[in-house]
Amino acid sequence: MRPALILLSCALLSACTEPAAAPPDDLRARQEAACTATIAAHIHRPATEITARWISQTGGIAKVETRDGNRLHLCDVDASGRVLGYTHPGA
Repeated sequence: MRPALILLSCALLSACTEPAAAPPDDLRARQEAACTATIAAHIHRPATEITARWISQTGGIAKVETRDGNRLHLCDVDASGRVLGYTHPGA
């Protein structure tokens, strides 16, 4: 019985020392960042002046809204974070 307790204690201690699993990659955040960078380059402004919001996804392509001030831009972004195109609705 005693050897079993020793083995159990060692197993519990080794479980405590294993590194924590890395957080899962946040696809939406990557897509928002890609759209932000593209629009920042497009309007020649720093990315910090742009806000992004993930809207939806259809067929593996996300629609991301960005705003600089009150100007709206919509990006189509794939799962790898590549911007496929953008539009200026209402312009």
